[in-house]
Amino acid sequence: MNLSNWKKSLGQVSKIEAYNKIRALIAAKDFKAFVSYTKEDYSFNWHHLRLIERLQLFAEGKIKKLLVFMPPQHGKSELTSRRLPAFILGMNPDCKIVGASYSAELSKSFNRDVQRIIDNREYLNIFPSTTLTGKNAINTPGAFLRNADRFEVVGRRGFYKSVGVGGSLTGTPIDVGIIDDPIKDPQQANSPTYRARLWEWYTQVFLTRLHNNSQILITLTRWHEDDLAGRLLKDSPEDWEIISFPAILENEGQRSAGDNRAIGGPLWEERHSLEKLLDFKKKNPRGFSALYQQDPRPLEGGLVFPSWRMLSAEEYNKIKAPVLYGLDFGFSNSPAAFVELKIDKDKLYFKELIYKTKLGIDALAAKIKASIKTRSAQIIADSADPILIDHLRKRYGLNIRPAKKGKDSIYFGIAALNSAALFVEESSSNIIQELNLYRYKEDADGRPLEEPVKEWDHALDALRYAYTYKLSRGDNNNILAYG
Repeated sequence: MNLSNWKKSLGQVSKIEAYNKIRALIAAKDFKAFVSYTKEDYSFNWHHLRLIERLQLFAEGKIKKLLVFMPPQHGKSELTSRRLPAFILGMNPDCKIVGASYSAELSKSFNRDVQRIIDNREYLNIFPSTTLTGKNAINTPGAFLRNADRFEVVGRRGFYKSVGVGGSLTGTPIDVGIIDDPIKDPQQANSPTYRARLWEWYTQVFLTRLHNNSQILITLTRWHEDDLAGRLLKDSPEDWEIISFPAILENEGQRSAGDNRAIGGPLWEERHSLEKLLDFKKKNPRGFSALYQQDPRPLEGGLVFPSWRMLSAEEYNKIKAPVLYGLDFGFSNSPAAFVELKIDKDKLYFKELIYKTKLGIDALAAKIKASIKTRSAQIIADSADPILIDHLRKRYGLNIRPAKKGKDSIYFGIAALNSAALFVEESSSNIIQELNLYRYKEDADGRPLEEPVKEWDHALDALRYAYTYKLSRGDNNNILAYG
């Protein structure tokens, strides 16, 4: 029945009934009205309204890929993982929705919440065609399934399936995929193994269930620069619409449409006061930057190499100083990194020459020969593969030798590099990225430990090999190339 027919029937019902019928009619098309109608006590802050605008467009199919970054306990899951699936199934009872989270249990809890919304009388007033079976776990032929893993819309093709990250989706087509908080805690966020496993599940399981018209909504708090959102934005940033809310507006660059806060103002003062936020920031600055500000870059205090300067290619080429080369072999999916290092007393000038994954021995040798200034130039290489070093020396005539072995050499090399003035040539994009990301491990409170994370260190390891070799020699007699 359209709005005109509703108005004709107003004389046959009470004003309250008429008002509720009109509200229900509006709520069937408008997500904000739907939230208000199905949750009378919902308290809208301005950022909820901004998010609802984007979710409305998503529900209408006008946004295909949406990333939502919000601080903890600021209302993202209520809108994206509870109300939105129910709204979409009301608009389209044939829609096939998958909801995923870091654990099967959390995903199941969202599933149950969506069922409760659909079971409510208010929902039936809005969407009378979207109903669930009254019995739990029906498995008889022709019946409609309903349990914490999956429920189906009675008489239609639509369903909602919940799954934990890593869970199977075999045989499950996805029209709308919603991923809510795929990372649980700092331990998972700081684990390269877990992040790789999450990416593998996303690319090899989740994405394989999509079709041309499928939609993806990922909502999370940023834990790490290499989390799922970080990888997606690095891989294809142009594909995604992003809505991001920092807990405290620290500068104009963070301001989004509708954000009328003064600089320094909190996102949701009513629930999370500025005093509370600043207290958390004081106790855990790294965690605050990532989780509350959606800015997971390592803080300077946790970086392995916090102090360095960039110089132009012209400035770099003018530096006349003895030259060494460092080589870190690429294993598995790690890049082979080859760097040039000019040493002028306590000033170190360096640039990347090779940074490439899955580089065969012949191609590596050819690239090295094309990069070095003289055939006799000294190359200091990763000692993990002495056979490969010997092969490069004997077959290709490279003046190459292994770096010092042992865990202590890592700490010695890091300390030595930090005691020098570091200058990186401006075109060395991978070195610059590593300098910005290479960090120390952190404890549960976000404080840096003394051991570096074995990631973002390939070119920097090559640099360390070369410089510690020079220090072990004590002079420049065997450094035969000059810049």
